[in-house]
Amino acid sequence: SKPGTRSNSRSSKPKQSSAEKLQAGDEELTQHLINLFSQGDNPWQKDWSIFQARGNHRNLATGTEYRGSNPAILELWTALRCFTHPLWIGASQAKKHGWHPRKGSKGCSILMPIQVSYNKRDEDGNVLKDAEGNPIKAGFTSFKYQKIFNVQDIQAKEGDEEAKQLLEDQILAECDNYTPPSPTERLEEAEKVLGSWKVPTTWNGNKAFYSCTEDTITMPNRDQFHTSEGMYSTWAHEQIHSTGHSSRLNRPLGGANGSEVYAREELVAELGAYLLCRKLQINSNSSNHAAYLKHWIGVLQEGPDVLRKVLGDASKAVNLITNQQEVNTM
Repeated sequence: SKPGTRSNSRSSKPKQSSAEKLQAGDEELTQHLINLFSQGDNPWQKDWSIFQARGNHRNLATGTEYRGSNPAILELWTALRCFTHPLWIGASQAKKHGWHPRKGSKGCSILMPIQVSYNKRDEDGNVLKDAEGNPIKAGFTSFKYQKIFNVQDIQAKEGDEEAKQLLEDQILAECDNYTPPSPTERLEEAEKVLGSWKVPTTWNGNKAFYSCTEDTITMPNRDQFHTSEGMYSTWAHEQIHSTGHSSRLNRPLGGANGSEVYAREELVAELGAYLLCRKLQINSNSSNHAAYLKHWIGVLQEGPDVLRKVLGDASKAVNLITNQQEVNTM
């Protein structure tokens, strides 16, 4: 450098865009899942009771529930990291209360909606106005990347007992606001929801499958299942498959066993069944052998955005079965 000038030895890194940050978060989540599959571990094949009496994924500071595909992302992140609370908060939100993410903790990447409005204009660029002379507004929804942390990765500053107590009290209050239904009520609700699905189910034989050509589900007799929850989780899996019919969500179905199409659809059905059972508050205990996990690794290695797309398909399938309208928010 020239005499009298200061040399900056540190090279400034280009600032990541929201899309790049989201991609990095997706890559991290996908790689974590691939690593578990490589070890023969299915992370969502766990007893649902660890989430019991907790409610929906929501922001600790505002109480707002996350929507769109975000609950599916958060649900998978929860299963991967064995969290027990569906409560989340951004680092900047936490800072306002004297809290911060624990050292080494990992945040989950989500998309937050931003409503953008503007004045409508004519071909000459003049602002259009209504009968009362007010500008006519138009708008659209955009999305921004945000990383949020589970409350189990949040702590108060060392020595700040007031902030520590506030964090504990707020978590306890959020959990106490939710009253779980009894086991009988959960099973009755599962029967009501799954039994209302438009695709007919025949209860006979020794296999569970969905026929795309006949648009029907075949299940073993109910008394052949060891548990009621095992029956409902299997039924949920086949119902998720049926949402892919051309008259519904129109996903590629019918791929040969071992093909990419087959593997992707099985991953959608497996994740969809997990999310549906989570919503119905029953265990998702379907059995997957090593071949399934190997095929799913191939699906996830297609690109960093594949997992989010698969979870999006699974979420749409769950919303269709539970008769929830798809909304344009994340």
